[in-house]
Formats: sequence, C-alpha cells, structure tokens
Amino acid sequence: METAMRYAAKKGKHMKLDQPVITEHLILRSYRNADMDFCIRLWCDAENGKYMSDPLRENIKEDYLACFENMEDDPDGYYLIAEFRDSHNPVGTFCMFPENGNYDIVYCVAKEYWRQWIGREMLAGALVWMKAQGAVSVTAEVADENIASRALLHAFGFQEGRKKRFRKWYEDTCFDSHVHVLKLTKKEKTPAIAE
Repeated sequence: METAMRYAAKKGKHMKLDQPVITEHLILRSYRNADMDFCIRLWCDAENGKYMSDPLRENIKEDYLACFENMEDDPDGYYLIAEFRDSHNPVGTFCMFPENGNYDIVYCVAKEYWRQWIGREMLAGALVWMKAQGAVSVTAEVADENIASRALLHAFGFQEGRKKRFRKWYEDTCFDSHVHVLKLTKKEKTPAIAE
C-alpha cells in the first residue's frame, strides 16, 4: 500500500470536500493541520500502521513530517478524517486520489475500532461520494498479508488485480501486495453494517 502522504509534497489548487460525507454513524471531513498528531498515531504505530508504507514512529524524519505541511491544501488528493457523528471523536482516515475517472484509495481504522463496522461504513460513504463525482473505478493497493483489508474490499466487490510490492519509509521492511479494483456500476455491492 502506498503511503497516504505520497502526493502531499506538491503545491497548487487544493482538494477539499465542499461538504463532509455523512453516513449513519460517521462524518468524513477534510483533513486539517490540527489532525497531524492523530494521523501519525495511526499511520506510524507498529500495529495500526503495520501494512502502510509510513515509517514507524521511532523512524520518523524531518522530510516525512514536512509532507504534513501541505496535506490540508493538497492539489492531488482528498485527505479525510473519519469521526463519530455524535462525539466527533476521530476513528480513522480515508484518502482518495483521483486520476482519469479512477480514484485510488488508502484508509486506516484506529485499532481500538478494528473488527467493527467502521471500515465498512467509511468505504460505503466514500464510494457514494466518488460515484457522485463521476468516478468509474476505484483502486486500492493492499499488502497480501493484510487479511482484514482484503476481506473488506472483496465484500464490496473489488477484484484482485496486478501484483506489486512496497516498502516502508526508511526501512527494509517490504510487503508483497496487489492492486484491488472495483469497476463502478449503478448498484455496488454494499455489505450490511452492524450496529
């Protein structure tokens, strides 16, 4: 899985949601600079960010931190924070990078909310939004070892595509991966979301 930070170093017109994506239990809103600590806590945690290319917290360097300076006004991607509608407590991140009708996505759920409905509801809400923007396909690169993420994508009808490999920032840790692809149609497969 490529890093959620991959495009943040570019400058230009920013990509922010005009309105947050609101689901039954969640709000997906645009990233704000004040969200940096939350993102680092998720993406750079040994367990939570295991299958992301972001570095472990103890390996963070200045060039990685510098990427956060541009995320709020990123010209090439939507960086979103998922939070509960009632409490506004953040529970995950969801990033979308549009190009030629395809949206490449990267997501992360805080580990205290794993094996619940958070990932399904984030993905379901984002798919509705992407389709409304004219998306014709969605891709997500996922480590082959990341069984939970692969199961989530397959539950929505994603198909395993080309094989890849990625490496964590500043480390020799590598993961075999596949790009999972969903061709958008009028009616996507949406798994039930448990209360």
